Amino acid sequence: MSERERIAADIAAKRAKLAGSIGELEHKLDVDAQRKILTERMTASYQGNPVPWWIGVGVLGVVVISTVAWAVFGDD
Repeated sequence: MSERERIAADIAAKRAKLAGSIGELEHKLDVDAQRKILTERMTASYQGNPVPWWIGVGVLGVVVISTVAWAVFGDD
């Protein structure tokens, strides 16, 4: 293999690697695809064990109610 052929093969390999990296980056920046993946993961998590989700909802409810009560009944 000549030096020229070796360099051409090296360039072709680097181009292929760059094309793969660009494809992965494009997939990560695709908001719709990422939203779909996140929705599927959240659905699977809830279906697997809904208890932590309900605990989170309860804690969030307590925080919201406490904040509203503090705003209404606080001395500020």
